[in-house]
Amino acid sequence: MVQFNFTERTIKAKVVYYGPAQSGKTTNLEQIHRLTDPAATNRLISLNTARDRTLFFDLLPFSLGAVSGYDFKIQLYTVPGQVQYNATRRVVLAGADAVVFVADARRSLAKENQAAFENMKVNLLANRLVPEKVPLVFQYNKQDLPDVMPPAEMSKTINPWGRPALGAVAAQGKGVVECFMAVVQDMLAAIAVKYNLKEKGLDPASVPAVVEQAFADVLRRAALAAPAAGATAPPPRAAKVVLSQQTDSLHAAPPSGGPDTGLVSEELLHRSLRSNVELAEALAGIVREMNLGLGAILSHAEALATARDDARERRQAAVGAIRQEATRLKKVVADLGSATDAGTSVPASAPAAAVPSPRAVVPPPPRVAASAASVVSMPAMPRPPRAGGAGDGAGAAGFQALLQDVLGGVRDALRAQDLSVDMRVPATTGLPSCPPVPLREALTGAVAGLVTVAQPGTQLSLRCERKPVLLKGRDGEVKRDFLMLALAHTGGLSMEDQQRVMAGTDPGPLGQATRLFREMGGFVRFAPLPGGAVETRVFLPVA
Repeated sequence: MVQFNFTERTIKAKVVYYGPAQSGKTTNLEQIHRLTDPAATNRLISLNTARDRTLFFDLLPFSLGAVSGYDFKIQLYTVPGQVQYNATRRVVLAGADAVVFVADARRSLAKENQAAFENMKVNLLANRLVPEKVPLVFQYNKQDLPDVMPPAEMSKTINPWGRPALGAVAAQGKGVVECFMAVVQDMLAAIAVKYNLKEKGLDPASVPAVVEQAFADVLRRAALAAPAAGATAPPPRAAKVVLSQQTDSLHAAPPSGGPDTGLVSEELLHRSLRSNVELAEALAGIVREMNLGLGAILSHAEALATARDDARERRQAAVGAIRQEATRLKKVVADLGSATDAGTSVPASAPAAAVPSPRAVVPPPPRVAASAASVVSMPAMPRPPRAGGAGDGAGAAGFQALLQDVLGGVRDALRAQDLSVDMRVPATTGLPSCPPVPLREALTGAVAGLVTVAQPGTQLSLRCERKPVLLKGRDGEVKRDFLMLALAHTGGLSMEDQQRVMAGTDPGPLGQATRLFREMGGFVRFAPLPGGAVETRVFLPVA
């Protein structure tokens, strides 16, 4: 699901490469990485079997740069093509904003292509995505091999909607970037139309030209980073991080047992995949930060080495910059695994134009009104996440501590709105039964969204209680317990805004948070309060 940050003007989207086994999905990501990032600033993360076949997924972070004033970031995934990994494919496909279907163009693989296409439609529907509406581009790969089917004949069997289809020889890099550009163009146009981004500076009609220019800039920077003709190329770096699984035990058939055994196995697989995705994203991020930071340190070290003995101020400045950058990298490592935004990083020095300058140091936290339920003062910096589940009810491992961390991460916005915080969450409140990283991310988005719409100079109040909720399903009514977090604020959310948030069509941080809450089995409701205030109620499942 696309994520927006209108404050920082960033768009983050997800593209999934789908197709039969060994059709060239991973090869596409490897070639995109090679052609657009020859300096290997990022890493391609791959979870493979011992036979170098994709087990879980491949992940390649990709930044398209500035698109109509937005920093457009894309995460490229592949799914395992092997038939026995269908549950994995379904989980990786969740939240996809666009799909590239990589087909093997050989006539002997026609049945495998058709079976994979039908499987993709089923898994899209399982993720509440309408196959006919998802941006989709076909790649007819391996055009260099004999017995290749004509494109028109292939489209009759696997392209019933007449979507863009391009030939490719992915192993040689031919047609790979063109296919990627086509799916990005379709995806960005669909996002601009769905979320009405024309008013925010992204006109759907201008998307083709914008994407073409953005890719031209990416490829030009890649050409500059590549070794010049005739020059001695540096030793190749490991641009791909491979994690191998020696056996297929994770995908073995579930043990025989009761009727719910398969569902339990499926849920465990889903959690396992989510954890691996989060780990891969964190690893890719830290690799990029380390590359940028070490480049800055080397730049300053070179300036230090060439400084004259009498240039004392210049030498001191270089030494100070190196220390500052080393401190920032230490904090990047220390914060690995937390859901706080990169904006809390220690600011990096700016040694060269190629090294971006992160945001400033977070100032002290906002004031928190004292109450009987809130006796812990807010920390000066957000703490790293703590282990624990729904049963962990005490002290630092509880829900109150998590909310303290979340509020610490949005202290700048609270100060800008001159908002005070009254937190009436008991320290003994246990955590809901949600994955910790998505939970923190969703809570941060919800609080940030409410802070931006709250009336300046007012108060944001937080309280929580355990509430039973009667849910209606295909099997009738079922009563389940939820942890309700109520956030009371003055002004800002009209009835139309509330309807968009609950319908999942709001592009802002509160809408994104609501979609995350839904993925974790929760939901959001609104309740009017006296004096024009609104209480946003977040219901989170508990064990």
